[in-house]
Amino acid sequence: MKAKLIAFAVALLAAATVGVVQLTAQAADNTRDCDKYAIVYCGTMSAGEARNKYNQKDHAAVFRNFGIAKHEITNDMKHGVVYRDGTVRVGGKVVARSATTAIRHVGGKSIPGSATAKRVSVSKMGSAQTALVKFDKNGRFMFAIMKPCGNPVTGNPTKPKPKPKPQPKPAAKCVSLKATKIDRTRVRLNAKVEAKNGAKINAYIFVVTKGGKEVYRERVASNKQQASHVYRATGPGNYRAKVLVRTSAGEKKGPQCTAQFTVKPKPEQPEKPEKKPGIEVTKLVENEKFKQVGVNVEYNYQISVRNTGNKALKNVKVTDTPEAGVTLLSASEGEIEGNTWTHTIAQLGVGETVGFTLTAKVPEYLAGRIDNTVCVDAPEIPGNPDDCDNAEVEVPKAGQVPVCDPKTGETIRVDEDEADNYVPVGSPECEEAEEKPEGKGSTDIKELPRTGPADVIMQMIGAAFMTGSGAYYLASRRLS
Repeated sequence: MKAKLIAFAVALLAAATVGVVQLTAQAADNTRDCDKYAIVYCGTMSAGEARNKYNQKDHAAVFRNFGIAKHEITNDMKHGVVYRDGTVRVGGKVVARSATTAIRHVGGKSIPGSATAKRVSVSKMGSAQTALVKFDKNGRFMFAIMKPCGNPVTGNPTKPKPKPKPQPKPAAKCVSLKATKIDRTRVRLNAKVEAKNGAKINAYIFVVTKGGKEVYRERVASNKQQASHVYRATGPGNYRAKVLVRTSAGEKKGPQCTAQFTVKPKPEQPEKPEKKPGIEVTKLVENEKFKQVGVNVEYNYQISVRNTGNKALKNVKVTDTPEAGVTLLSASEGEIEGNTWTHTIAQLGVGETVGFTLTAKVPEYLAGRIDNTVCVDAPEIPGNPDDCDNAEVEVPKAGQVPVCDPKTGETIRVDEDEADNYVPVGSPECEEAEEKPEGKGSTDIKELPRTGPADVIMQMIGAAFMTGSGAYYLASRRLS
């Protein structure tokens, strides 16, 4: 091999003497560099080889310094060339500029975790180098790895970052309000709302006016997209109702959320009403339809039973059964058995209302809303049950924080009081296992690195014939 290199050098000098050869450019090097300047000894000619050698010696420390993770070295990397002018090209197209690399045993910026590798400009290379080039999903340059020497490369991508797509803003609107007569004086107001893009509904405000003056206002707490309320008029006349919806996107209203209704005068000689039984039950939690409660913290349900008919009722049975998760503790009246409360109202006169209080708690965290329904049944009214109502509670989950599990290297979320059992995200403990650097010390090289004895021979012959040949220079093989 040595004799071939000397013969080749002599042949080149002879050609230079007659002015035939001009060394004005260098082709990209694609041969393995098994010398002291290579980050990966003898290079990495494929993505698979680069991955296999990632954790050898101090390779991982050098690659991480250039922002290269092992899982990012994939088989879809493109073949390109890194040039001394700082450009990285693929298929002749410049994909990055101002490139920098890592080289062993040269002067430059130290790299933590390596005793011999330094960060330097690619202008210190002896020649252009073939490379494996990585792009992101948007086609922008991420990094490159020079194949002959395994030296990592980073630079400024020539393709700009894609503009982020604008995220739709939370929005809500009041869709409609309908007034449905129940009887001569009572009207059911049904409101409908539309919420999207994360907008939240907080409450409905039902307002009734008569002759331009406000005669009634009621707030109904609800986060659902529909709500209803029953209004009882105090006298005959023309009424106008509207609903105002309070949302996280502001208060929503509009002409589509208004309705009109008329209450006729009471007949002068009303017919004797038929004895018709009726009953209604209402349930609240802490005087609301929905309430957030703490784990194992006691709270109260309020239950009201009203005789809405024109006939007295006897032996009215009231039953309250919560969903799994709620534990009933005590009641103002009645009995609790098997987490179900029951009570019998011996007598309930016309228009009479009786109320009860239940104390409960949620012993442990349970995701989502927990429903609790109460029902009533009167023997005088056909069917079973005659009416039901419900209230909901929810236990907010305690705050969690992101941490890294050093056993798996994965980022997970845990409760704040468990965070000390893990390590912060990005900690070295969560990186893949790596061997400690084998090299000791550092030596700065002031001249361009050479590879192999051929470069030395060619330099000596070039110096001897410099005067005779005029302006020929035998370039160093390259920096690896």
